[in-house]
Order: sequence, then structure tokens, then C-alpha cells
Amino acid sequence: MPKKIIYTILLFLLIGSCLYAGKKKPEWISNPYSQYPSKQYLCGVGMAKELNSAQNEALKNIAGFFETRVIAVTKSMESEKSSSSNYQTSSETSSSVKAIAEGTLKYTQIKETWQDPKTKTFYALAVMDKIAVQTIYRNEIDDCEEFIENCLAPNDDPLIRFAKILSAIDKLQQTQNAYTYYNALASDSGILLKPFHSLQELLELRNYAAREIPLQIRVFGDSSGLLDASLKNVINQIGLLENDNPEYQIVATVNPEPHKSLGQQFFQPLRLNISFNYGEKNLFSFVDKTEQGGSTIEEATSRGIRVLAQNIENKFRKEFYQFLLNLH
Repeated sequence: MPKKIIYTILLFLLIGSCLYAGKKKPEWISNPYSQYPSKQYLCGVGMAKELNSAQNEALKNIAGFFETRVIAVTKSMESEKSSSSNYQTSSETSSSVKAIAEGTLKYTQIKETWQDPKTKTFYALAVMDKIAVQTIYRNEIDDCEEFIENCLAPNDDPLIRFAKILSAIDKLQQTQNAYTYYNALASDSGILLKPFHSLQELLELRNYAAREIPLQIRVFGDSSGLLDASLKNVINQIGLLENDNPEYQIVATVNPEPHKSLGQQFFQPLRLNISFNYGEKNLFSFVDKTEQGGSTIEEATSRGIRVLAQNIENKFRKEFYQFLLNLH
């Protein structure tokens, strides 16, 4: 037989064997952990008529498994925290969907795809390296612990001391998801990684520090008491205490500007100035304006005061809180 014919036959046999190998269903479809050990990896397999749908299904399978772990960890953490009367959870259970989206899928990769030549069905294998992701969250947790320790270092200034504790609380709350994700990815040992300083402990330190900086609230230009009530609510939310001690003061002044009229409607512009003072020194200032209408100037003014009161609960609270965080 001529060599050319022999080579041709061998070539066809080689191509046939390759095609046969390509048609064989990969082992990872029935056993996704055959290539990626479960001790280190989390795997999910998806199948669909479209490749993109199969990939999405694989990701959803990983997300579903992780959701179960997140809910279990969250319930365990909440059961421990429920004994702390002053502690309020940050809706961890309702944030499990967010945990799935942010805590897993951004670290998950499609490693394999395959199409069944007979049924034309696509298969996809999604893989997440649990150890690598845990390391990411552990680094975030370690940074948080170091930050909190620095915040709790002694400081002679009572306001700075309070602000540092406030920053520690804020940092711990921001890192709460990292603890949840880390524990969800951990082994089934049942041992949860917990903050060295609990939120309850930090809240108690904040309350103690607040006693050293009592402040007085003074409001001018509002006889309704709405602005005073809003300011009191804000400082209570932040953890500060109201007192007649004039050393620290929050002074709010409402100044009406010349009113306008349009037909039978009156419009009253109002300007609100809020200052946070230590003695004669101004530490923080906030300015807000509104212009509301009414059938009378009094009605327009009343509506304006209500708007300013709402803005105190929102805009002023956020800006004043950020000012305190930046103090440390």
C-alpha cells in the first residue's frame, strides 16, 4: 500500500478520535469537583439551550448555595446579638441577596463550557476559589480591626475621643458584610469569626464618651418647636447628649427674607443657619434655604419650617455626622 494512502488513513483515524473525544460528556458535568476540590472551591453547573443562559444558570447555582450559607451564618450571628438590648441589627438577613451579588459572583469565573453534539444543549461550569476569596475578606477584617484599635487609643480631647469611637462604629458596620461572607465560606466547624470589639461594646464606649461633651441646643426664629425637636432627634441618633452646659452648643437661627406674592398665593423664603460651637469657636456650620407658598404668609412660613425640619433630619444629620467622622 502506498505510503500516501497509509498517511491519509492515519490522518482520518486521528481526526476521528479527536471528534469522538470532543463528543464525550466531560466529567465535570456530573462531578464538578473532579477538577476543583470542594475544600478549596465552590462549583456550580448550568445547562441551557443558549450558552449565555447556561453560564448564568451556573452562576445562579453557586449563588443559591452561598445564599443558604449566608442566611445560616446571619441567623447564628443575630441569635447571639439579640441578647444585647441596645444592639440593632443592620438588616443582615434582607441583605443576603446583596451578599450573593457582591460577595460571590464578582469572584466567580466560568471555567469550562461544553455543547452536547446530539441535543445541542450547552453546559457551563462556574468556579469560585473559596480560599482566595476568604483571604480578601480576611484582609478587610484585619484592616478594620487595626483601624478600630487606633480609634480606641487614648486621647485627651473629649470631642476627638467621641469622634474616634464614632469612626470605629462606622468602620465595623461597613465591615459587617466581610464577616458574614468570610464565615459563610468557612468550613462547617461552626466557629464564627467575630469582631474583637463588638458593636455593643463600642456603643457603650460611645455613650460613656458622650457624657463628657454634653451640648446645649438653642433655636431662634421658630416658635413651633419643630426645628428644636429635629435637632434633638439628630443628636440622639448620633449618640450625643443634650445638657444646659453651654461649653458645646448647637445654635439654629431662622431668618425670613422678603416674601413674594403670585395671585392669591404668598411665598416666604427662609434661611436656616446652624452652627456647632465650642465656647466662642465655631467648629461646624450648616446653611439651608427653602421657599414655600400658602394662602397667607403664616401658612407659607409654617410649611417652610416643616421643610427645614425634614432637612435637619436628613441633610444636616449626614453632614454633621461626616464632620464628626473627619475629626479623628
